[in-house]
Amino acid sequence: MGIFSLYNRRERGLNNYAGLEDQIHKSIYSHLEAYSCWDSDSANGSEYGGVYNLEYSPDGTLLIAACEKKSIVLFDPITTRQTKAVKNAHSDSVNCVKFLTDCLFATCSDDTTVALWDKRNLRSKVRSLHGHMNWVKNIEYSTKENLLVTSGFDGSIFTWDINSSTEQGFVYQKVFHTPGLMRCRVSPNSNQLVICTTGGYLIIIHDLELSTLAEDLNGFKPNVYRLMQLGRQFIPTAAKFDHVFSKNMKRNRVELVSDFPNDAEVISSLQIHPHGWCALSRNISYDERTEFTCLHDIQHRDYDDSIDNAESDEHQKNNDTQPFMTTSTATTTTTTTTTTNQVNSTVTHADIWAAEMTVRDRLLRVRRNHDSNTFNNTHVYGISSGVLSMQNSNATQPVRLSSPSATGGGGGGACSGYRYMYVPKKPIPQNVRRMLYSIEQPNKGQGLIKEECFSSCGRLICSPYGLGFRLLAFSPNCQELPQALTQQNGSNKLYELKNVDCHQDIVVSTRFSPIHPLLATGCLQGKIMWHQPRF
Repeated sequence: MGIFSLYNRRERGLNNYAGLEDQIHKSIYSHLEAYSCWDSDSANGSEYGGVYNLEYSPDGTLLIAACEKKSIVLFDPITTRQTKAVKNAHSDSVNCVKFLTDCLFATCSDDTTVALWDKRNLRSKVRSLHGHMNWVKNIEYSTKENLLVTSGFDGSIFTWDINSSTEQGFVYQKVFHTPGLMRCRVSPNSNQLVICTTGGYLIIIHDLELSTLAEDLNGFKPNVYRLMQLGRQFIPTAAKFDHVFSKNMKRNRVELVSDFPNDAEVISSLQIHPHGWCALSRNISYDERTEFTCLHDIQHRDYDDSIDNAESDEHQKNNDTQPFMTTSTATTTTTTTTTTNQVNSTVTHADIWAAEMTVRDRLLRVRRNHDSNTFNNTHVYGISSGVLSMQNSNATQPVRLSSPSATGGGGGGACSGYRYMYVPKKPIPQNVRRMLYSIEQPNKGQGLIKEECFSSCGRLICSPYGLGFRLLAFSPNCQELPQALTQQNGSNKLYELKNVDCHQDIVVSTRFSPIHPLLATGCLQGKIMWHQPRF
């Protein structure tokens, strides 16, 4: 049945049948074709550069392009005509545009600033926001708390109260920090914050309360916790934050998501489903030859705090009596070998463990240990401070150092020349499975962040694909996500509805209109293409 027959049926007041909406959306989006083009090279002599981000206003009457050469360009998305351009909107590349209302929007830049604009008067900024120390790559807005949320390559997430200002500017706060932060997204209902990283994992913060986030997660280091999971070794400074993962955490509960179909390294782009059902991410594989587009469920789950088997627990039993040694004075990064009746492993003189290692080093260590089938021989570099308690009421058998020199001397009595430490017999929590769908992508344009997007209905995904884009669906019939999941036959691969080549350079930005079945794509050459259904 064609699209016009479907609409005619609806106009006649006939009852809808199961799958009718699926057929309509499939017919509309499978007929998308390019119908208009804007080329900054021919129009303005390459003044604007590559199109890094595209954003529609909530009412769909305005499209703004964030451009490489410090500018923003405004368009009428229906006529595709350029209506305004702001040159030197920032002093460096403009990375992102975010509408807060139909008129007010924000931009961020590599110049480390965020700017507020009113589309009715673009001769000057409403306000410039200063706080980040490195490139600012992402802007979100929490409608629940009326806070602007920004993140950058300095690893920090800031909130800005744009309704309260002082003589120095808006009231702002650093609410979270982690090395390797790439993007953060707030769910449509502002109840979740999703963060992607260069460490190959996602961070989900459930029951989000931005006003208390800094307090609730003070001192929490996701990289250290993830290192503990990968190394299968108990790290005291990480384990003391087990409570932030607990179901008893009533606000700002943390969850790490790490089940990817590949050796994910850098997760460079992130989007949230219009209904808040899942997170869409794109990552670069460890070998840098391929990329993967993945969807992960981000909804709240009622599960206990026990270990999930998503990351294999075959070696977990070896960690119940994992030894850790402490020294009372000097800082050291040397390793020593300890042999006891319970364990035989190479460990470090460390009670504060450092996670400042590259992703490549981390993966090499994990693979090396996997190949040798022994996680207990992992060399982890640490810093010793002697602050770890030597007593624990719920402890296993004591672990003894191999020589007095390892601790710089000993005390008296039966333990002369040795230091003993009791380690809790506690399993290392692993991450639950969250992945719903994935599909492999070629890594064309290495090092570029390629922004994917959902359609307004949430049934379709537009993914940059070399010199064009792919339209991806959850099923061949373009079903909504819940229906598609119930009819899966063991496969979790996204279905390719359409593949289009339409640019002369790498496509890095895509955006569906929130109102009309229109798609805009932008490339590094500074060209924007508009696509609409043609029957």
